[in-house]
Amino acid sequence: MSDSSMPIGSTGAGGGNMIRLTGLSSGLDVDAVVKKMMAGEQTKLDKAQQDQQTTQWKQEAYQDIIKNIKDLQSSFFDSGTSDKNILSQSNFAPFTVSDANGASTVDTSVATFNPMVGAQTGKYSISVTQLAKGAGVTNTLAAGTKLTTKLTDITGTTAEGTEATSLKKVITLTVNTGASDVNITLDNTDGNASVGDLVNAINNQSGGSVKAKFSELTGQFALSSSGTGKSSTLTIKSGTTASLSSIIGFSTDVVSNKGTGTTTNTVTKDGVTTTTTVTEGDWEITSESASNYKVTDAAKVVIQNSQNADVTITVPGGSPVTLNGTNGNAQSTNNFTIDGVSYVLSSEGNASVNIGSDTGKVYDKIKSFIDKYNDIVDDIQKKLTEKPNKDYKPLTDAQKAQMTTSQITAWETKAKAGILWNDDNLETMLNDLSTAFTTAVNNVGLSLGRYGSNNFGIDTSKDYTTPSHIDIVDPEQLKTAIATKGDQISKMFTNISAISNTAEYGSSLTQYKEDGIFTRISKILQKNVGYVNTTFNSAVLTSYANKQYDFTLTGTGGKNTLPDQLYEQQLKIKDIKSKMSTDQEKYYQQFSKLETAMDRLNSQQLQLSSMLGN
Repeated sequence: MSDSSMPIGSTGAGGGNMIRLTGLSSGLDVDAVVKKMMAGEQTKLDKAQQDQQTTQWKQEAYQDIIKNIKDLQSSFFDSGTSDKNILSQSNFAPFTVSDANGASTVDTSVATFNPMVGAQTGKYSISVTQLAKGAGVTNTLAAGTKLTTKLTDITGTTAEGTEATSLKKVITLTVNTGASDVNITLDNTDGNASVGDLVNAINNQSGGSVKAKFSELTGQFALSSSGTGKSSTLTIKSGTTASLSSIIGFSTDVVSNKGTGTTTNTVTKDGVTTTTTVTEGDWEITSESASNYKVTDAAKVVIQNSQNADVTITVPGGSPVTLNGTNGNAQSTNNFTIDGVSYVLSSEGNASVNIGSDTGKVYDKIKSFIDKYNDIVDDIQKKLTEKPNKDYKPLTDAQKAQMTTSQITAWETKAKAGILWNDDNLETMLNDLSTAFTTAVNNVGLSLGRYGSNNFGIDTSKDYTTPSHIDIVDPEQLKTAIATKGDQISKMFTNISAISNTAEYGSSLTQYKEDGIFTRISKILQKNVGYVNTTFNSAVLTSYANKQYDFTLTGTGGKNTLPDQLYEQQLKIKDIKSKMSTDQEKYYQQFSKLETAMDRLNSQQLQLSSMLGN
């Protein structure tokens, strides 16, 4: 007789396949009985898994909202691209720029004209006689020198005939651009440092005050101050631990002085000392003693003295005005703004453009932002007010097994309803965004509204179901305000308070009141989803949706973020499954003992019957 407790097909609560053969002696459907006995625990497991599914859906809903806000940020608050930065004043300048013949493609080889808020319309002309330059020194190295050429291999000898191997040590160089000395260090003790390594060392260690470059085409090694203008200076001093005369052409101090006047330098090159007066900016070291070395071996050193820009500008209806410092109007850079127009000088020459009015450009920018903003806040508002449908819970695995794919999709759509109902984080963010629009901006003289002399065609929604929605109630009024009150419109949306770095940011603070509407919104979005083009989970929404703090064995050490909740729920599910597996095994063992007892009873009955002659 076979053992009635022998395993035969069944599935354990823990998920493993178990084979059991039960009920042969007792006549009981043991699997069905055990299943009923486990029903209470199965209900607990289903509830825990449904709770976890609800949390996962909430996390997905949060992540969708975060993605939409990040898209808004990258489209309108990307400071790296003016076209995608609605806070850039250029987006509030209602102008077009065309060439003298009206073509929209403008030659910018001499200068670029960027009209800002407050610019006049009409023809602008510019004549660039001289660009602003910084101080600099250039030395031509030996023919064939490359960026990869080792410093110790550079051709050239000193007056005593010693090869340039003194560079095989720690090289130091000191430069000064007028503020303080900058020390450059390059370790060449192994003799493998190259010209390119020296260039990188100077550029990386100078803090941006000095720029070094080497051209393999011309063989020129150049050092220049990053600043431009007549006040810019550059002093080069060889270090005390190694001579750089083979590279920069000097073994004693050389100074590139201010201005374009006469400059006198005393320099030692390869053992020859010369005093040279520079009046035009070009200077070549030549030998005072032919016995020391040939003139043809001499390095050509060019000293570039710093200078201001010399430019003449003619504005619409005005006379030419020269900016060269003679009337206290010096321009020390090639990028400056005057009377609402930003000029970027590129080369010497003449150029002219026509600046025309284009209020539609500013209007379209404002409208495109408001449209996308409304899509986001309306969607969030809908989710906040959508109540959960208690008749639709997440489906269990057993329920899904009896449904088609389309039925599952339809059910889950209804089950997801109300997943963000009355969510505190989202409600707070919407309230903050609404306040950003409704709080007046200091010293602007404009306000949202539909009536009154200070309104400009924008107001909050009158629909109570979308309280955060913003309406352009009068497009023509907004366009008129852009054309006639451009500076006020710009400040209304983009002004940035001089107060910064406050720990708190709210409508009661002066900084908040001085910030423009879009500036406020940018800061509110940063608070909730982080900075544009970043994925750090340190903001309010991103932290709640994505950051797990709890890694304890009990699931009680976190900050109740959604990942923390999912982690705790997963631990709970694991515990329930473990208990179910233990209980199920216990029940089957009990029934196995019952079957064994029934086998013995049946055997005894057969023996008794046989003894009685039945």
